Amino acid sequence: MTRSHLVRKALWSGLYAGLGALGTMAARRAASRIWRGATGEEPPTKK
Repeated sequence: MTRSHLVRKALWSGLYAGLGALGTMAARRAASRIWRGATGEEPPTKK
């Protein structure tokens, strides 16, 4: 593999991981808002 191919692969992996993390955070926030609206309580958390 060429160096440029490795760099592109690393950039793709970083982009993919970053978008996955942002998606997870957005989904958690949305789920918390829905939970609060539906139950009037704070969502359950890990302790």
